[in-house]
Amino acid sequence: MYWYNGYMPNQFKQTKTPWSDGEVKLLSELYPKTRVKDLANHFPKRTKPTIVAKALSLGLPSAKLWQEKESKILVEKFRDTSEKHLLELLPKRTWPSILAQGERLSLKRNRQKPRIQVNEDYFSHWSSSMAYILGFILADGCIINGTYKGYSDSLKFGVQCRDIDILEKIKLELSSNHKISKGNNAAHFTITSQKIVDDLKRLGIKYRKSLNENVPKVPNVYNKDFIRGVVDGDGSIRFDNRNYPALSVYGGINTITHIRAYFFRELGAYSTLTRLKYSEQCKAYLYSISYRSNTAKKLIIHLYNDSQIYLERKFLLAKRCLDLNIRPRLNSRIYKI
Repeated sequence: MYWYNGYMPNQFKQTKTPWSDGEVKLLSELYPKTRVKDLANHFPKRTKPTIVAKALSLGLPSAKLWQEKESKILVEKFRDTSEKHLLELLPKRTWPSILAQGERLSLKRNRQKPRIQVNEDYFSHWSSSMAYILGFILADGCIINGTYKGYSDSLKFGVQCRDIDILEKIKLELSSNHKISKGNNAAHFTITSQKIVDDLKRLGIKYRKSLNENVPKVPNVYNKDFIRGVVDGDGSIRFDNRNYPALSVYGGINTITHIRAYFFRELGAYSTLTRLKYSEQCKAYLYSISYRSNTAKKLIIHLYNDSQIYLERKFLLAKRCLDLNIRPRLNSRIYKI
């Protein structure tokens, strides 16, 4: 090998000084529990490659590898011990490496309290806003089983960016400090809280609910708020060329049947239950109900009048109904369902 003008770069210079008994003893003590970059401070005359090579020749276990004693501590303490205490018990490990080893050992953390502030008791008590958010979850939200690194279950919302206002309202209502994320014309909001998810499950929300959802037993006084949440998530308000409104709601058979019965019972509004397409993934059909003209106007005003929380875009459409003068249909019929 040739060097320019006989000069050898520093990174290729290695000492040929034999290892002393004291150095070998110190290396044997430190190498299994100290990172190589920190070992260099204890052996100023040795390079990192030289230290590693000597340790390998002595058969010393690397600090990078988890020792049996460390893994035993992790198995015993990983679930319930705080991050601070685990770092004290495993001083040569970082928190990411502890989480990674816990995942390799199929361990789960007990996260009864969320890391980010949120009102965990929100779904423990009925209110008009709680009923609305529950309906919105049934339509456009979901609960997710927490498996990654032992985290608790999560509540997740996803909407188009144009409707981000409702996520901001829900975040404020739940006193949450969780971040709303945006990307690809969609906005997402996730709350990790086992207490919240357990309360939602108690109310009837299921994992992977899709078209096989349960409908919560909503107190009748909050039913219009609950249904408004479903409409904001899975409904549509539109106007035809005469400026006459139409209201449609889509969902699984249980949700649509519940809403249809409420509209008929409370407002005398009848609609045909329409079966749409079959979902191979959900093994269920999608259903819809639709209302037009004066009936739609009456229902829309009922849902959005004096409401405390709503999707701004649909609320503005609802306001258009207030000043509409629609001629009543002649020979209207009364139906039973």
